[in-house]
Amino acid sequence: MNRTKWIIALWSLLGVLTLIQLTVMRVLYPESITVTEVFVFPLGSFVIGILLLFVYLIPLFDYCAKFKVRKRLVLLALFGVVYVLWYVLLVVCVYALFIARSFEDFRDAFTGFILSNFNHTLKNYLFQIAIIYAYEFVHNLREEITHKKDLEIKLGISKLQLLRSQLQPHFLFNSLNSVVSIIDENKVKAQEMLINLSDFLRITLNSDFKKLVILEEELENVGKYLSIEKIRFEDQLEYTIHMDDGASKLLVPSFILQPIVENAIKHGFQGKSGKLTILLEINSKDRMIIVKNNGQELTNVIESHGLANVRKRLELYNPNGVSFRLYQEDGWVINEIPIR
Repeated sequence: MNRTKWIIALWSLLGVLTLIQLTVMRVLYPESITVTEVFVFPLGSFVIGILLLFVYLIPLFDYCAKFKVRKRLVLLALFGVVYVLWYVLLVVCVYALFIARSFEDFRDAFTGFILSNFNHTLKNYLFQIAIIYAYEFVHNLREEITHKKDLEIKLGISKLQLLRSQLQPHFLFNSLNSVVSIIDENKVKAQEMLINLSDFLRITLNSDFKKLVILEEELENVGKYLSIEKIRFEDQLEYTIHMDDGASKLLVPSFILQPIVENAIKHGFQGKSGKLTILLEINSKDRMIIVKNNGQELTNVIESHGLANVRKRLELYNPNGVSFRLYQEDGWVINEIPIR
């Protein structure tokens, strides 16, 4: 509802209340007021109020908006006196035309109405100004909030686009290095690896990093990545994905798991001579994804570029929620990712 409708509603309410008041007076004191007066006064007040609203009050308020607050308030107060004079003049004209049917006592009626109703009319004017001020404040506040939200969304999209531009070269270079490392030893595996890499990059390029995807789809993408690394490391790498029945349709940021798995492989093999095991466990009840590996122990927890991107993306999607965690427990390096 805009400001004009609010004030029209106010005048309608005042008209109804005046009509009720005069009707009660007519019933209790029949000789004090005529039937014509019962209907003319409320209707006349309503019409005059709406007329002054459109031709005087709203244009005046908008005109004063260009001044500073103090000057604006002073001008509105001064023009309030003019508003009262116009209102009383028009009311007395209605009285002379429809009730007295004469302008002989116009001056006395005008003076008497001013003296008896000046404060009430001025209060009506100030009340209307207050409504317009309140509407203006709420409207500006709403626009400011909307603008702020739009900026936050645009900022979030820009951050995600930046993270995406950082993620793709990072993964591509590592994967191509893996192909180069085995191409002379096993061309068939190198060919298979390039096919898997091509499929994975196609999915990456076609994915919308701003949107959430179902966990089932995210795990399928991670599986493609792990199949690439499995060809490279053969029996040195084992991985298991366990997901309960209720977790497959949960939503996660697109490609949020791949940097974590990549980090587990990269750092897990450092200084390790045996097999590296990676476990992905998803519990829908706790709404948590756990990625853990039995690789190199954490001596100094410093997040890699990929994990830093994961944390930033999760903060965008869960600004007030639980964030990404990296810690070690019982010989396992554990990554915890909250599910929305």
